[in-house]
Amino acid sequence: MKSIPLYMYSLLKTIPESALPVGFQFRLFQAGDENQWARINVATGEFSGIGGAMQRFNQEFGPHLAEVKKRMIFILNEEEMPIGTATAWFGEWEGKVIGRLHWVEIIPEYQGKGLGAPLISKAIELLAVYHDEAYLKTQTTSQAAIHLYEKLGFEPAILSEEEKEGWSLIKAANQSID
Repeated sequence: MKSIPLYMYSLLKTIPESALPVGFQFRLFQAGDENQWARINVATGEFSGIGGAMQRFNQEFGPHLAEVKKRMIFILNEEEMPIGTATAWFGEWEGKVIGRLHWVEIIPEYQGKGLGAPLISKAIELLAVYHDEAYLKTQTTSQAAIHLYEKLGFEPAILSEEEKEGWSLIKAANQSID
């Protein structure tokens, strides 16, 4: 499928509940966790190496470490190793600053184990502490994630003709599955 960037939006009126499977736990960002964030994002293919991931972390989050400590969460496995992350961030949306569900990642070995919904739910819970509404950016090639975002209260936001095409591709792909 053609990769087209897409946006989704939520008013954060209801916080979805989704239990974390036994043996896993959440933890907020702590000093030094930038290395864990980078490792997770390299494992999911967002970056080809730790250096690029660290550069992006420092660029995007470095100036806001006090906020990161309140807004970035990790899922820890049974050995208390971070294996997933999401950030209840902020960004500009239609001329105002609102919440942003950002950098939702789970390393491949742990994907499909029921961790995505709890991770996103926890991030939405954090978003609601600071914001009444939120958005996220995804792409047409992330159909499973889009389906999960929709189940957890996000709706398509069509801001351009390209996005209209993208949501049409998603709709067509979903109809072919049904």
